[in-house]
Parts: sequence; structure tokens; C-alpha cells
Amino acid sequence: MNSSINRRELFNKAIAGLFGGALGWLPVEIASHGHSLTEQISSFDAALSYVSMAILSGVVGGFILAVSGPRIEWNTSTRNNLVRGFLVCMLLALPADYASNYVFSAMLSFGGWGLGHPGSGFFLFMGRVMSWLIMGASLGAGVGIASMSMPNIAKGALGGFIGGFAGGILFDPINQATGGGLWSRLIGLSLIGFFIGLFIGLVQELTKMAWVTVEQGRLRGRQFRVEGARATLGRAEENPIGLFGDPGVQQRHAVIERHGSDFVLKSLAIQDGTFVNGNRVESADLHDGDRIGVGGYELAFHLRQGSASARGPMGQQARQAGAGTITAAVHVESRIAPAQASATGPALEDASGTRHTLRADAATTMGRALDNDIVINHSSVSRHHASVIASDAGFELKDLNSQNGTFVADRRITQARLADGDSIRIGQAPFTFRA
Repeated sequence: MNSSINRRELFNKAIAGLFGGALGWLPVEIASHGHSLTEQISSFDAALSYVSMAILSGVVGGFILAVSGPRIEWNTSTRNNLVRGFLVCMLLALPADYASNYVFSAMLSFGGWGLGHPGSGFFLFMGRVMSWLIMGASLGAGVGIASMSMPNIAKGALGGFIGGFAGGILFDPINQATGGGLWSRLIGLSLIGFFIGLFIGLVQELTKMAWVTVEQGRLRGRQFRVEGARATLGRAEENPIGLFGDPGVQQRHAVIERHGSDFVLKSLAIQDGTFVNGNRVESADLHDGDRIGVGGYELAFHLRQGSASARGPMGQQARQAGAGTITAAVHVESRIAPAQASATGPALEDASGTRHTLRADAATTMGRALDNDIVINHSSVSRHHASVIASDAGFELKDLNSQNGTFVADRRITQARLADGDSIRIGQAPFTFRA
């Protein structure tokens, strides 16, 4: 599989479909128990069959849609997705069930099946497969509609088509292996739900164009697909990219907009700001490998290789810099007054070669907050990250309990004496000490 595939979410969707099929089996079993293909059923039984299949589809679709991300969590967003998926898939199942029953009956009739007269087993098998193809595609399209994303309708229909095909093929062999009856229907419907969930998730993963992964923050390791024309980021649960548990993240903090094959990040946060590769932005084009800073979160933006934006300059820069390290995009600003600075004295030299003079009479503070002597605008840097302390013996670098650490010669330190030429890293921002 492609490394961009979120395997955990794929597994969760398959298991959700499996449990949905097992739970939805109960009303189907109640409606179909004791009936055979060669007997005439009443109008009430026919209606009950339609209702039971609609409930089955609703449960499978609701469970699949409720699963999003590598962890299954019960929250407002999960509940809303479950209810929306259930209602949409249940309603779509009614016309789909009518169409699948029509095809199934036509195949049986063509194969010689009738009242009191069993016909060809081959046509029974083909009728079953064809009817589940229709139901699976309808169920997948329902999942796409309920997700409120137009591209997901076609993806879901394709995934459901493949899942329905796989489940339809297995239904009769399972029936024969178990001797028919209750267990064959339970196993068959559970597997159909499993395959529908698996292939809906697989098609969505294989065809996604952009996604973000959480590199730093409470949800580290979680992946979010960027779908539709707009995908908002924020603390509110209704955001497609929900970043919870960080007071520095606003309810609706930023939005990623898609324009053709291009993606643009727009900040909605007035006070805390939104950052791309360490630079505070109001609006910025996104490229593969770009780092997005939102509060204490850092997200890596990814584009499927081959798209126009994936070959953009910032994406290339990020790939060359390596995972988790971006050097050229760090913006550093010195706030030390000219009267307190010296053009030739001890200084920290940033990646661009700019010298930032150190105070000779007091500690020089460094961090993301604007009240520091040296302001480092990068999401890997804490608000008050480190300080350089002047003494008779020289200069010492001290970490101020930062989240991502302070390093000298790639060794994480709490406090260390500096020598001319020492390489320093504040979070992911590199400096060189010049005595």
C-alpha cells in the first residue's frame, strides 16, 4: 500500500462496517426467518423486508461515517456523523432495495425459479451478486452524501460497489458451508459490511489529493484528509480538522481552501495568528511538506505526488531540510535597542547569516513571544524558550523549560557554557554562537 494511506482509519472503517452488518442482521433475520425463495410472501412481509434492509443499510452507513481518524472517539461530531449517515443511507436503501429486488427476481425467473419450484443455482448466485452490487453502491454513495463532500459520493459508490461485489460472492458459499439459515446470514451480512467499509475507506485513501498529519500537539500522529472546497481548522468539534485540548487554538482558527489543484491557507485567528514554516501569515499558498503552526500544534501538509503544488518551492525546501526540520523559513527578529547592542560583540548568527547581538549586562531572552530580546517566529519554539546569560566567565545558554528543547551540538541541554562556533538549536531554529 502507498505510505500515504491511513491504515488505522482504514482498519477502523472495516471493523465499523463489520459491526454494522452484524447489528443490522437482527432486523433482517426477523423479517426473513422462515421464508424461502419459492413461496409467495404477503404484502406485510414484503414491506417488513424493505424496512429491515433499510435499517441494515442505515446502521452500516452510520457506523462507517462515524469513524474518522486512527482512534474511535465518542463526541458530538461522532454522534452527528452516526445519525446523519444512518438517516441518509436508510432513505437511499428504499429505492436501491427495490431496484436490487427487481434485478434479483428477474435473474431468478430467468433461471427457472418460481412458486414451489427451485431453479438454477448459478442464476441464484448471479442474482445475489447483482443485487448486492446495487445495494453496496447505493450504501457507499449514501456515505459520500452524508459526509457532505461531492467527491466522496463517487468514491463511496465505487467502494460500496466493490464491497457489495465481494460480499455478494461470499454469501452463497457461506450459506452452503454452514448449512444455511441463521449463521450464514449473520456471517454473510457482517462480511458485506466489512468489505463495504474496507473498500469505501480504501478508495477514499487512494484518491485523496491532500491531507495533514499532526507532528506536534495532543493529537500527534493523527491524519486528516483535506476534502471539498473548504476545510476549517480549529478547536470546535464541527471542524473537519479538529485540534482539541489547546487553549491557543481558536474555535475556527484557519481554513484551507482548494482552487483547482492549488491549496491556500487563510488565517481566521486575529490574536494568536497562524504560521506557515515559522512565518506568521494571513494567507499563504501551501505546498507538499509545508509546516502549519496553530497554537501549540504543528501540522505537516501533504499533497499526492504529481500534483502541481506538490512540486512547489516550499515543498521542495521541506523535503531537502528533512522531516521535522525547517531552517530557511525561520523568521528571527532582534528587539535589543541599538544602545544595548554592539556590531562586533558576542552574537547569535541565524541560518540567513544575520547577527543578533547578545546583551553584555543581562540575560538575553529568546522565544516566540514578542517581549523577548530575540523573537523567533516558529511553531517549534516556546513563547519563552531560552536565554543567554553573560558572566565574567563568558556566556551560558539556559533552557527555560521549553517543550521542544534547547540543543548545543545536537545535545539537549538544561544549561551549557558556549564557545565560539558552537551550533545551537532553539526548538527547530538553528543558530551559531559567535564570541
